[in-house]
Amino acid sequence: MALRKIIEAEGTATVQTPMGLIENGVQRVSFSAYVKVLSVNGNKTDIIATVNFKGDVQQLTKQYFVPVSVASGSPNFIAQVYEHLKTLEEFSGAEDC
Repeated sequence: MALRKIIEAEGTATVQTPMGLIENGVQRVSFSAYVKVLSVNGNKTDIIATVNFKGDVQQLTKQYFVPVSVASGSPNFIAQVYEHLKTLEEFSGAEDC
């Protein structure tokens, strides 16, 4: 399971030149990203999920606090993370892929 989402991010850009790295200031980027849960760590009520956003050349990783359920019939933790992410405003418009 994964998600596809247009990501808007801000960060410092650097350019590799023969003279070394040149910092190009703060940049805003927008890219289509494949969103994948890399890992989950926690206990039976709360976990921290590490999520990777990967575009053609851009990539970033973020962590999210996710409440989970271990009740009988509950989906596994990874599935619960994806369902939780889709409830967040920053993931509006995300599609399953």
